[in-house]
Amino acid sequence: MDSYDIKYAWRATPLLGSVALLVMYTEAMLMPSLPKIQAEFNVTPADASWILTIYLISGTISAAIFGNLGDIYGKKRVLSLVMLAYAIAVTLTGYAPNFETLLLSRAIQGLGMAMFPLAFSLIREEFPPHMVPTAQGVVSAMFGVGIIIALPVGAYIAQNYGWRATYHTATPIAVLLTFLIMIYIRESRYRTPRSIDFVGIGLFATMAASFLLAISKGPDWGWLSPRITSLLALSAVSAAVFLIHELTTDNPFIPRDIFNRNVIAATIAILIVAYAFQMNSQNLSYLFQMPPPYGYGLTVLQTGLYMLPPAVVQIIVAPISGRLMWRLGAKKIATIGVVFAVIGYQLAAAHLYSGVWTLISYVTLGFIGLTLLNVSLINLLTFSVPRQRLGAATGLNTVFRNFGSAIAPTVAGTVLTNFNTYVYYNTPAGPIYFSVPAKEAYVINIDIATSMFIITLLPILFSKEVLGGNATPK
Repeated sequence: MDSYDIKYAWRATPLLGSVALLVMYTEAMLMPSLPKIQAEFNVTPADASWILTIYLISGTISAAIFGNLGDIYGKKRVLSLVMLAYAIAVTLTGYAPNFETLLLSRAIQGLGMAMFPLAFSLIREEFPPHMVPTAQGVVSAMFGVGIIIALPVGAYIAQNYGWRATYHTATPIAVLLTFLIMIYIRESRYRTPRSIDFVGIGLFATMAASFLLAISKGPDWGWLSPRITSLLALSAVSAAVFLIHELTTDNPFIPRDIFNRNVIAATIAILIVAYAFQMNSQNLSYLFQMPPPYGYGLTVLQTGLYMLPPAVVQIIVAPISGRLMWRLGAKKIATIGVVFAVIGYQLAAAHLYSGVWTLISYVTLGFIGLTLLNVSLINLLTFSVPRQRLGAATGLNTVFRNFGSAIAPTVAGTVLTNFNTYVYYNTPAGPIYFSVPAKEAYVINIDIATSMFIITLLPILFSKEVLGGNATPK
């Protein structure tokens, strides 16, 4: 029978949770500064978008690769190396002398996404089972804490001291956290010595990079342009060859024994949760900033501040849901999360123009559902695979989360662009016309997310309970 150190678990939880806080703090501070970065380096908006695209591509590939390496060489060792690289990249970004160096440092910074599967795996491996859901809830809550700190603090620092100063504040945090994890976090006790599937890694990287690049650049380059069609074809071919290779090789990059109905349910559902989160942010950004009567005419800073209540709710709900999960079960919490998300999103769609606080209250209700889903899905996953495979399983989960985050802006942006209305302002030179999203655009985006929530109920209901009642986790 496994023995656990409860005191160690309580000490380690805030450290591992701070990993999520650090990454969200750093990334959320970057968003409002993109126009200033574009102006400083004298690049086009299309060029500036690479700052986000290259991070997403690098992070998606890194999450899968380093999650697997954690299973082989030890999750603490790999996490420490990833965090060291991340700290160096954050420092380099703040001092980047040119745009090319900035993109290189952002690519290295993408390694930060690999911290999540490694941190979740260490919690599942080294913590007493009854503490795992609560600890996973604390880590999930740190996503919200990072956003809450970053929005006002990042906006203030960027406005008064420049965008580079925001990275200078992140550097000492990254260095300190790396040091503390190296000193205080214990190495995982479960490993799977095996050879590295370099062919599988190459095929996976090609598939993921070409798909994410096509999805990210499709609106700018044109969906029928030769570049986009070539990238999508490359992604499809790579995916097919990757699948054949993984099914036939002796040591596949993604171990075949991790796949079961729970892993499939958690993977599909997390893509939908990520999609809904990103879509909601884009919807609200447009609605809040469009001129009345088509929106609320808010500034960028006001928009960010109005998004704080959902983040605060995430901080409160995530640990509570973790504590309830051992009693109610991950499936039941996930199902309740779907119900909250559907009700909250549909009420928001019905009250788009009923006032900011009315709308935010319903959005917050939907975010309760997203938070319940986030915490329940990671527990459904980590309690459903052998502990020596946790890095691979959680890495794959992060990959699909990123796919959902990448698809959402493209779909939501297309809807907001195609369902529009024209407004005009009278000027001495005559009326000036411009288009704004129509109400139908916001409703369609919400309805798409709602339909996806309902669809995800199917794999959740067919999953096997691993917590609560008489369930016996692996």
